[in-house]
Amino acid sequence: MGEITTSTLPQWTYTCVRDRRLQTLLTRLRIDHTYLTQRYLLTRDPQPYCDDCLVPLTVRHLFVECPSLIDLRHRYLYRC
Repeated sequence: MGEITTSTLPQWTYTCVRDRRLQTLLTRLRIDHTYLTQRYLLTRDPQPYCDDCLVPLTVRHLFVECPSLIDLRHRYLYRC
């Protein structure tokens, strides 16, 4: 996540979020440890790649880099 932001201000603490599942989800996204991107380590499958870009699948790629998801990013992430 350091590639996206270098800030260590309280926006990375989730004390305002009371739901433990939501806190866990946000933390896993932040450190790139999601089932989608890390499952191959548990199942001994090959590392997943983006179908459109043919690069390793990471949270950063999905949220920032993938050109095929630009419309979804603008619709859901950038409108806030």
